[in-house]
Parts: sequence; structure tokens; C-alpha cells
Amino acid sequence: MMFDAFEEYLCDRNDAIDNAAYQLIIALTANNPEGTMEDDPTVPEWDMSLIGKVVDSAQKIIQEQIGYHCHPFYCNEIPCYLTDECQNTHCAMRQNESEIYGAYYKMEANNE
Repeated sequence: MMFDAFEEYLCDRNDAIDNAAYQLIIALTANNPEGTMEDDPTVPEWDMSLIGKVVDSAQKIIQEQIGYHCHPFYCNEIPCYLTDECQNTHCAMRQNESEIYGAYYKMEANNE
């Protein structure tokens, strides 16, 4: 399907963003950021509400300082890059859009 590439991109990118935010939380809270989390009671548990706040804050700062960021999402079941919600002029999905559509139309032609 046409949006399979976007779904994979969204999952991979959002996992990377969430994991990076959690690593930042660990770096800022752990007694020994290089040690194991199990041995460090200062490391908070994985908490998406906290991670989300870190990501939102980072996105705001990056948007203000650099002018773009990418945290893919669906807007009313439509991939962000196909809507006016995506303001990233460097969007990887937009750059690959012709490849995605080309693969989709080729697949559709083969199914007929």
C-alpha cells in the first residue's frame, strides 16, 4: 500500500525521538549516566507523559532556533507530509514522494 513507507518511517522516527528523549532524561537525572539503570534509583521509569513533554520542549526550541523539525504524525488519517500541517521544507517523505507514488501506481498496475 502507498502509506506503508510512511508508517515504517513514522514508527522508526518516533521510536528514535522517544528513545533519545529518554536518554536525555537519564543523562540529566542519573547518578552515573554510564552505569546500569537497574542499579541507579535516581533514573525515572519510562514515562511517555514525561518523554512527550521533553520532546515537545525540544521541538519548540529547535523550531525557533533552526526553523524546522520532523516528528511525523497522521492528521485525520492522512500522513502529515500530504497535509498543510507539515512545515518541514526538508521533509524526507516529500522528497521521496515521487518514489512512493511511483511504487504505488506500479503495484496497482500489476494487480489489474
